[in-house]
Amino acid sequence: MQKKIVAVLLSAVMLTSALTGCQSSGEQTKESSQTSESEGKEETNEDNAVTSSGETVTATEDTSSIDATGTVYDLGGLALPICEPGTVELTYMGNDTWCAGVSYNDGTAVQQEIEKRTGVHIEWDTYSSDVETVLQTRLASMEGLPDMVELPPFDSNVGVDTYSSNGVLIPLNDLIEQNAPNIQKLFEKYPALKAMCTSSDGNIYALAGWWGDINDYVPDYLYIRQDWLDNLGLEMPRTIDELYDVLVAFKEQDANGNGDPGDEIPLATKNGIWQLYYLMTGFGYETNSLWYVDEGGEVHYAAVEEQFKEMLTFLNKCYSEGLISDDLEGNLLTQNITEDKVGIVCHDPADNMASSDDLAMTGNPDCDYEFMPVIQTDDSGTAQMTKRSLTWHYYGITSACENPEVAIKWIDYVYASKDGSMLYNYGIEGLTYEYDENGEIQFTDLVTNNETYTSAFSALRSVGAWPTYFINDSGEAFMKIFEGTKVEDACKAAYNNMKDPFPEMLGTAQESEVYTSIWPDLSTYLNEMFTAFVIGTESLDHFDKYVETANSMGMQEIIEIKKAQYGRYQEIVGE
Repeated sequence: MQKKIVAVLLSAVMLTSALTGCQSSGEQTKESSQTSESEGKEETNEDNAVTSSGETVTATEDTSSIDATGTVYDLGGLALPICEPGTVELTYMGNDTWCAGVSYNDGTAVQQEIEKRTGVHIEWDTYSSDVETVLQTRLASMEGLPDMVELPPFDSNVGVDTYSSNGVLIPLNDLIEQNAPNIQKLFEKYPALKAMCTSSDGNIYALAGWWGDINDYVPDYLYIRQDWLDNLGLEMPRTIDELYDVLVAFKEQDANGNGDPGDEIPLATKNGIWQLYYLMTGFGYETNSLWYVDEGGEVHYAAVEEQFKEMLTFLNKCYSEGLISDDLEGNLLTQNITEDKVGIVCHDPADNMASSDDLAMTGNPDCDYEFMPVIQTDDSGTAQMTKRSLTWHYYGITSACENPEVAIKWIDYVYASKDGSMLYNYGIEGLTYEYDENGEIQFTDLVTNNETYTSAFSALRSVGAWPTYFINDSGEAFMKIFEGTKVEDACKAAYNNMKDPFPEMLGTAQESEVYTSIWPDLSTYLNEMFTAFVIGTESLDHFDKYVETANSMGMQEIIEIKKAQYGRYQEIVGE
């Protein structure tokens, strides 16, 4: 077993170097190559470019720029540099990097490379704490607005309507059509993304952070100790009844083999009791999503339906028998895993499974967490797990921006171009990756053997890759990072066995007003009652009363809003 995740060979190939040639911002070279006048200049034609070393690089219709060294930048029709270096400065405000000790405000290698290639200087104003408070205060004052901003509140998309209505955000439709070929291609590839970026008035005021690609490969689900199953001679559970039998066995039969039957925790949650929703599929639901659409196109919220009560009854039974950890928020999870006590853990996403292995190895070097197939009602079940949310936060251009054309081109590069995606996901050649003798990309020791950042993701984020701004995570890059590991096996097992979540559409002004006035209190009540039913502080005999109370608090109004939004979604995606 590996004790830490080691990034492996990557199959994607990209040639990168510092951009020294300059193009005026108005030039477009969509189907031809361009050379820069410098020492070592070679002839080019519209099909090929010859590098200064004599190597021929074939230009495709997506090639927009070739620098003095012959490096091809795959820009999808966007011309670099966007402006003459040093002539335009833009400001960005939002979340800082997720890497401890590193800040965008100080500059990272990837940020510097982006500026070198685009010619655009970004003045970063990012925060690692109290981010929403800072952003909301600044945006509410309408003073000192940045050019580009990550929109609060982060737990919903209502900020798009709020800040487009009061004039903070400008519409992006024409800017995208005229200046952002890669965003247009992204919308064509993912109609759901365009739908979830489109406000009810037909305008696009903000771009959503996009997880639609990576989420094909990142299952949020249950991971089980295969070695415990082997110790007890048990098969992998596939139905809800089989799961119950395994939980009981883990509890009573000394599954960890330490001679102390009963010290095991059969099932634990990592980030809250809500992860027990994963088991919905064992009770007749097609996925584990609370919001779902039936075969007739009707929108439902599962937690107020009679069918949901069956799962609550099961969970209450398991909890009362000590089969579910009473540490529902996962505060002691790390300790319990380290002490070799946890049989099944809810994880998000799959790469955390490997970290559980690492922790458990301190108590048992033979531990083996494996991905568990989606639990079914019976052997004939065909239910699937729900993918993570397709979007994560929104980003817009403000009315204070004096160079919106430059801003949208910069966004087009970092958010949607293939070249920008390489920097985003893999970092910089010579720093985080290099080419092997077969011309394939391989991570350097900075990523694979970093004493400070033992996680490949943290190591990459330390140089500015996998950023928090204009998110567009690559599933291919994720899989390549974990190629040859059990994480890859888990992701492959889940691939094509996941359904998209219910689409989170932008609301109308009226919908947003109703939603924000109802949902915070209602969702708190729903969550509190879910916990109460599971741990037994509220009798399931009161389930009907719970539904009545939810409806009196506005549940049906929220459902109507979701129905209207789903209708708009279907109109845009053409379903």
